Amino acid sequence: MSYTLSNIILLADAGASNGAFYSTQTLAIVTVIALILILISVLLFRVKYMLRKMAAEKRPDDPELSEPTFYESKLLPIWINRNPTVTAVIISTLLLVIGGASYFIYANEEIGVQQDYSPKQPIAYSHALHAGKYKIDCQYCHSTASFSKQASVPSISTCMNCHSYIDAKDKYDGEVSPEIQKVRDAYKSKTPVRWVRIHNLPDYAYFNHSQHVGVAGLECQTCHGPIETMEVVRQDATLQMGWCINCHREANVDVANNDYYEELHKEMQGMGRKSITVAKNGGLECGKCHY
Repeated sequence: MSYTLSNIILLADAGASNGAFYSTQTLAIVTVIALILILISVLLFRVKYMLRKMAAEKRPDDPELSEPTFYESKLLPIWINRNPTVTAVIISTLLLVIGGASYFIYANEEIGVQQDYSPKQPIAYSHALHAGKYKIDCQYCHSTASFSKQASVPSISTCMNCHSYIDAKDKYDGEVSPEIQKVRDAYKSKTPVRWVRIHNLPDYAYFNHSQHVGVAGLECQTCHGPIETMEVVRQDATLQMGWCINCHREANVDVANNDYYEELHKEMQGMGRKSITVAKNGGLECGKCHY
């Protein structure tokens, strides 16, 4: 995986907030050490048993050597008593399989997955208030989503279009809202607001907002979830490769109402087809997302 420093910091924050164990190298080392120690313990028990057996043959009258050992204990099945080495191999194999399966599940579902990540922002901006209650269009603030790869983060001047006049004094006993005051202070001092990025793909994964918003006509909620209900924005989807692929397999391309797909529409009409999924239109080609 190729991650920038910002990715690493975000993953560390996500791990700390979720209480997860976000160090693959440490997990692998601990697992290997644990398995080695278990195997060494079993082998040492076996060596001790063999040495005791040899000593008992030379000193059959020694009462200490005549006492049953761990491997001769009646608490264990006879097969284990007679086949300790095979038993050790079987136990070690089972531990390796269980450990490997656990690590696979962990790596597949946790490493790099920031679902529900919701960091504290420098200004408490409520999407539930702006996008939900007041119905402000997402692209008023994220204005480049329909024609650019990136969905732009609004400049502080965009905020001031409204908050030069709106100060919410009625909710703060005649005083300007502390969060709105932060906006005005940043505008006055020409200091950019350092928003914390939430949705962050690995460097090797390519995603173009204009292709999805401008061409496909997807709503923001398709990927970002019910953003208009969030007081604090969180990552709603996993954004894993499987999640994207499933969408491409299920979503139909709107070829009839989009000039972008004019040629494709003509081909489909000639074939007598009414719909085509993104996957059938090249949406599963590796080079579309990995370059």
